[in-house]
Amino acid sequence: MSEVIVISALRTEPEGFMKIEDIVGFWRDEQQTNARNQWVHRLDREWLEKGPHSFNLDHPVSPYVGDVINAPIIILGANAGYNSALTPSEFPDTTSTSNYIARVGNPSESDWSFVSRYYDRTNYGHLVATGQAVVVNACAYRSPKLSEEPDNRAMIRRLPSAVFARRWLLEAVLPMAANGERLIVVKRGRQWKLPPAFAANPGVTADPAPVSPQITRAPFARIASFLACQKASN
Repeated sequence: MSEVIVISALRTEPEGFMKIEDIVGFWRDEQQTNARNQWVHRLDREWLEKGPHSFNLDHPVSPYVGDVINAPIIILGANAGYNSALTPSEFPDTTSTSNYIARVGNPSESDWSFVSRYYDRTNYGHLVATGQAVVVNACAYRSPKLSEEPDNRAMIRRLPSAVFARRWLLEAVLPMAANGERLIVVKRGRQWKLPPAFAANPGVTADPAPVSPQITRAPFARIASFLACQKASN
């Protein structure tokens, strides 16, 4: 078999394939605080309590930023960031926390024009704000710099939510990309544990500078072309 993923070979039972909206169902109403008032998905709780890890669990987590169901551009991120000064300011009270959780639980009906200030400095933040792109994280939990956090990288391989995200990508999103319905942009692909030739699949483009906060010229040109084609076809 070619290294390029053959969609029909991902599972032997097509009826078991995930749908694009399943990631929302996975997270809706599942962000809960444990006995130490830490925010975790209930399926991850046992793993995170065992450790070791240094994820910051003081605030609701971030599996995706944007309309994950309808956005035509799927940008693959690593994990949710954490800044000791900025992140707490995004959750100043219970209302802001509740609003954030509600947005994750109902992304298609939510306003994504105000997100983490990190995206204000990127060249794709406006696409997230207007519903044209979504950032999906391999790991929903927050940390300052994953590349310098070996315990966290090891934990991602075990977390049920990260295993789910990878399966969702392969079963729900990749077939849509092959059909021209989505464009997958591999920005921070290492934590997704993708096959070596994943970027060779139809509807997938990889950014050659994953650590840059910006999407570089060639993949951004693919994004612009894809959106233009979608607009023309509509």
